Order: sequence, then C-alpha cells, then structure tokens
Amino acid sequence: MILQLAFRNIFRHRGRFILSTFVITVASLMLVFATGQIAGVKQALVRGMTDSLTGHLQIKAKAAPREFFDASSGRRLHLIQPEQLRSVMEKVGKIEGIEALAPRLRFTALIGNGEKSTPALVMAIDPVREAKVTTDLAPILSKFNAAPQAALISHYLSKKSGVGAGQEILILTETPDEAFNGRPHDIVGYAESPVLIDEYLNAMFIVNIERARKMIYVEEVATEIAIRVKPAYTDKLEQLKVQINAQLTPQEREYLGVYTYAEVAQAIGNVGKIAAGMAVIQVGAVLFIMLIIVLIVTRMGLLERQAEIGTLMSLGMTRMRLLKLFMAEVFIKVVIGYSVGVMIALFILNGIRASGGIKASTLVEQYMNGGKIMLPVIDANNVLLGFVLVVVASLFTTMFSCWKAGGQDVIVLLSSKK
Repeated sequence: MILQLAFRNIFRHRGRFILSTFVITVASLMLVFATGQIAGVKQALVRGMTDSLTGHLQIKAKAAPREFFDASSGRRLHLIQPEQLRSVMEKVGKIEGIEALAPRLRFTALIGNGEKSTPALVMAIDPVREAKVTTDLAPILSKFNAAPQAALISHYLSKKSGVGAGQEILILTETPDEAFNGRPHDIVGYAESPVLIDEYLNAMFIVNIERARKMIYVEEVATEIAIRVKPAYTDKLEQLKVQINAQLTPQEREYLGVYTYAEVAQAIGNVGKIAAGMAVIQVGAVLFIMLIIVLIVTRMGLLERQAEIGTLMSLGMTRMRLLKLFMAEVFIKVVIGYSVGVMIALFILNGIRASGGIKASTLVEQYMNGGKIMLPVIDANNVLLGFVLVVVASLFTTMFSCWKAGGQDVIVLLSSKK
C-alpha cells in the first residue's frame, strides 16, 4: 500500500521527481568522484615514495634510526655484516611476492669544493639492484654505468656546495674508527626527484656503494636492505613482514627488524594525513550541500502538497504512515538518482584512467600527488558507503519536514491550494 502510493506520487508529479532526482544524481556523482580522486592521490603519494626512495619494505638494525632521512654519524652506523647481508638477501629473495632487493649504505657527510661545504645525506647504492627497487631512479642510476666511480647531485645541493656536473666535489665523512676521510668525486649529473620529496632528495648525494665502502674503510656491509614487492602484494606488506621474519635465524631476528615504507618515512604518513583531511572536507561539503538542497526541495514539495496530505489524513492515514509514505518516496528517488550518479561518475573515472590519468599542472598539485600521474581509484566499498551516507542524509532531512507537516490541522490542510 505504502509503496504503491509512493510510486504513484513520484510519477504523478514528474517535474518534482526530475528536480529531486537530479539533485541526488549530482550529489552522488560528486561524492563518488571525490572519493575516487582522493584515493588516487593517496596511491600516487605512496608510489612517489616507494618508487623514488624507500622501497616497499626495509630490513635494518633494530637499533638504527627508524626515520629514513635520519642518518647517524659514521661511528654510530648500525651495519649489517657481510655474511649476514648475503644470507638475508638470499633467503628473502626466494619469498613469493618479493620482486627485487638492494643493499644500501647511508651516512652523513660534509661535501664541498674546498672553499665551502654543506652537510648532506650520502646514499650509497648498487646501481643495478637499486634501479629495480626504486624504479623512478632508474634513469638517474644509469649514469653510473658510464662512470661507476662518479656521483650524482641534486640541483639544490649543487648550488649550496658550489659544484656542478662535470666538476669535482670533496666528501668529508667520519669513519667507524672515528677518523676523518676526505675523497674527491667527479659529478656526472643531477639527481631529479618527484616534487613531493624534493626537500629530502635535494640534500642527498648518491654514490656507488663500492666506492662508499672504501671511503669509510668498511667491507661488504650495508645499513639496510631495500625491498620492492610485486604489484599484487602491495596491500599485503604486513603478511610479507611475517614471512620475512620467519626466514631469519634467531640471531638475525634479534639484531634486524623489518619495516614498511610508512614506518621508515614519516613524510608519507604526514602527507597521507593531509590527503585524508582533504577527503573528509570534500565528502563533508558534498553531504552538507546535498542535505540542505534535499531539505529545501522536500520542504517545497510538502508546501505544494498540503491539500493532498489533508486528504490522506482525513481518510484515516496516521502521522506515522504519512511519514513512511514520504520517506518511501525519497528512498526510491535516492536509489534512482544515486544509481544514475554512480554510472556517470564511473564513466568519467574510467575515462580518466583510460586516457592515462591526471598529470599535476600546478606546483601545489604536484606537491600533493608526488609529481606522478594520478589514476582515480574505483572502490566498491566507497560506492556502497556513499549510498548509505546519501540515504541517511536524505531520510534524515525528510523525516523532520514530514513529521511537522503531519502535525497540522486537517481542516487547514484541506483548505490550502494544491
């Protein structure tokens, strides 16, 4: 009975139906598009960090600084010794889901041209292995193939230290035996980076790990092992951590820890929080605007239907049944409007993905998405959650308006114009 009346009323007033359904369609379109865009931005942030610096997982000494950009001085380096390094890399490399591994040796140093110097974070890498782990650096690291004894420097650090490509730079670093060692390096090129991490990579100096070991008088050691996982396993990092730990000996587990990119790079966590805040603001704004519009549309509809409400109440319809009738109408409109809005939103999002995604056009956008192509993420859970939010918001606003209308005097309602 209620549903029959609801369908009859909806299609009897076509103008009102089209208007209210259009409002819900636009709101749902904005909601699905906003959630897809924000999820895409967060995904780009993660790719910007894992593809450029950290890798997906890292194995390092438990006593070592957790933050990726916090390097100890030479005498406080927490080193993975040669036998342990070879053993761990061999065992971890066989785990399903692991795509590539690369040893690293990071330490702080003073770099300059003999007249002035500036502190920098030296990132000593195996160019071949590292290119497979942090794929965004692959074009940069290819320079080592032509000059393995050379180094890479960022534009920012080049200006600060007073040296550039084709020139010689002096690195002064503290060695594990507390001595100081200064060695010259020829600069072969500049290290480019996504905008998100410019402020960090700009203070980094990239050298070949073999040369760095000679620089601080150590053998085949590393401060960490960077790991890249296969695409199908990027959401299963915690499971891989468990598998890696299971492969380590008790002595290795006592000294070494396995960490995800989020645990070794606080920057990605902080920017992720900003992205989450943006999502809350966007979705909240959409819901608020939709709530206000639905309230206005519902209120206007009720004012136009005063006589109809009076007639229904004079025929014995109670206030509660009247409320159910109008809420059933709104629910039907929400289902139709939201379905249309979702279809349009999915068409647009799929079109963006098919065209190659969105490339940041401004500095702010580049900073927020890490300078990478942003591909919107289509998540069925977000679509369903959006439907629930739209239904709740619409029914909530309708309930108060209908309850108030049902409390009016029947004579007054019948005497009003249609």
